[in-house]
Amino acid sequence: MATPAQITANRANAHFSTGPRSVEGKAASSRNSLKLGLTAQSLIIPGEDPAEFDQFIAGHEQKFQPVGPVEEELLEVLIRSAWMKRRYARIEADYLSARIAALPEGTEYPLGAVMIQDAAAGNTLQKIFRRQQAAPRDWYKAIETLSRIQANRRNAEAQAPAGIGAPAPPLPNRVRSENPPRPPACPAAPPEINLALRL
Repeated sequence: MATPAQITANRANAHFSTGPRSVEGKAASSRNSLKLGLTAQSLIIPGEDPAEFDQFIAGHEQKFQPVGPVEEELLEVLIRSAWMKRRYARIEADYLSARIAALPEGTEYPLGAVMIQDAAAGNTLQKIFRRQQAAPRDWYKAIETLSRIQANRRNAEAQAPAGIGAPAPPLPNRVRSENPPRPPACPAAPPEINLALRL
């Protein structure tokens, strides 16, 4: 049990360690325990290095420093699609190497022979190509959205009065267009007519 002197000392010391007070300090502090849901066990396949993947995640976290679950989710999509883009390039190279190695020795134009065989049976290369194209599209969408949300958040934080948390900026409504059509202007009222002048 603490003595009365210890309790008094603890209360006095508490005034000196109240945590960050500025908006920047609070934002930095909020990232201290950031952990993305991505793990090497969930995304690594045999032949890939879990330590390289962890480094890949850490580099992206350091660059983008997401705040809140939406930014973290977008960063996960960005990391996953970038990693898959690398994987599909390796898959294509490995597939071609294996098919070329399986050709009879002395085959002329081995790459062409493999392409002909692949087109006749399964079109595996075309399927790999489609996946290679999808990964960068997901990456571009994620980075564009993440960059826009972070810019809006930073602008709101910069405009907030000191000591008050900035309200979250409204997200654009994707259902309605960004620039909704304006309603037609009301027609001007007809000018008053002086009946005495008409006679």
